[in-house]
Amino acid sequence: MLRVTGLTSQFRGRAGVVRAIDDVTFEVPAGEAVGIVGETGSGKSVTIRSVLGLLPSYGKVVGGSAEFEGTDLVKLHRNRLREIRGARIGFVAQNPFGSLNPVLSIEKQFRNVMRAHRKISRTDLRDLAIERLESVQVRGPERVLRGFAHELSGGMAQRVVIALAMLHDPSLVIADEPTTALDVTVQRQILDLIDTQVKQGGRSLLLVTHDLGVVAQYCHRVVVMKSGKVVETGLVADVFTNPSHDYTRQLLAAVPPAPWAQAVPSLSGQEV
Repeated sequence: MLRVTGLTSQFRGRAGVVRAIDDVTFEVPAGEAVGIVGETGSGKSVTIRSVLGLLPSYGKVVGGSAEFEGTDLVKLHRNRLREIRGARIGFVAQNPFGSLNPVLSIEKQFRNVMRAHRKISRTDLRDLAIERLESVQVRGPERVLRGFAHELSGGMAQRVVIALAMLHDPSLVIADEPTTALDVTVQRQILDLIDTQVKQGGRSLLLVTHDLGVVAQYCHRVVVMKSGKVVETGLVADVFTNPSHDYTRQLLAAVPPAPWAQAVPSLSGQEV
């Protein structure tokens, strides 16, 4: 499905050139979910954006490859990469309002995403958009299509982004910390929606998160990153049960214990 090998990217700034990720290697097998974890600044999002060709103007991939279904995305012209990114790879970013155009109706944005890859009548497109919105539990999809991004809550906006990402039935979904900007009560709902969409469509998932609990629940494999490098990778059960790298052990040790696993003191001071 997706095989990333030796991927290296750098940023150029006033202080010179900084290597953001270095020799990153991992795989996303067909039909599996892979989580990328690490602290802020470890290179998780840069890795994703290097694969998708979404680095800022001051960033550049300088080495390695990212083979998707036999095609090296790194070597593709941006127009061809855009075709694959919209049709075969669905992308869900951190901030849904950054993904939606504030001056276009939601229906117009569905129309633009669809017609960038294939022709379809306005009636058929509207029916498909309603179907996709209903699949991510959007109530009143007709009303949502008529509206604009600023009229949506954060959770609803992210549901719309997920529906747009699934519009062309992609074989791979890449989600870059998709719940970061959302209320805690909505985060689980969004993760469950992505999980359902991936499993029902027989898709693969590459999920960037800082939450090890999320990886444990939704992913088959995990990639641990530190300072722009992959320090450990493997099956979630193996890595979390018997981590081989000290940094992975530190991450696991930093996870707070579940509250129900702790002794609760009684009024008399005795633990119960």
